[in-house]
Amino acid sequence: MSYIIKLVLLGEANVGKTSLVYRFIENKFRENYKSTLGVNLLKKDMEIDEYGSVSAQIWDLGGQESFKSLRKLYLEGANGALLVYDMTVNKSFEKLNDWTQSFREARNDAPIILIGNKSDLKKQIKITERESKEYANTNNMGLIITSAKTGQNVEQAFIQLTKQILDHISPTS
Repeated sequence: MSYIIKLVLLGEANVGKTSLVYRFIENKFRENYKSTLGVNLLKKDMEIDEYGSVSAQIWDLGGQESFKSLRKLYLEGANGALLVYDMTVNKSFEKLNDWTQSFREARNDAPIILIGNKSDLKKQIKITERESKEYANTNNMGLIITSAKTGQNVEQAFIQLTKQILDHISPTS
C-alpha cells in the first residue's frame, strides 16, 4: 500500500524550517537560505516499516506576519505539522501559540511535533528543554530537539511525524 501525506512546517521567520527540510531531503546544510516567501513545496518518498511507501508533500510556510492571512489556505488538507522554534530566540518560542492555534483551527487533532531547532548553538540557547517539554505537554504534542546544521534528530523528526500521521489516518490493523 502507498500513502500520500501533506506535512507543514510552521514557525516564525528564520527559525530554520527551510534548513530542516533541506537537511532531511538532501542531507545538506547552507548557512544562508533566503526567507521563504509564501510557501515552498517539496517532496520526499520514504519507506516506513509498518506502512510501506509514503510520499510526503512538505509545505514549508513563510513565517512572516504578512503571510498570516494565507495560512489557512496552506493548512488545508495538512495531515500533520512540525512546529519549529529557534532555541536561541525567545520571540520564536513566545509566538508558538499563534501557530498552534492556526493549525488547530484548520486541522483539529492532526499530529504536531514541537521542534526546538539550533541545538548546536549551545552558548546562545535561551529556551530550556524543560520549558519546551512543558509547552509540548500542555498542547498535546511531541518534542524533538534538532540541529539542521549538524543533522541532529532531523530525520527522526520527519519520520516520527510521518508515523504519527499514518497511525492517525489508517485504520488499526
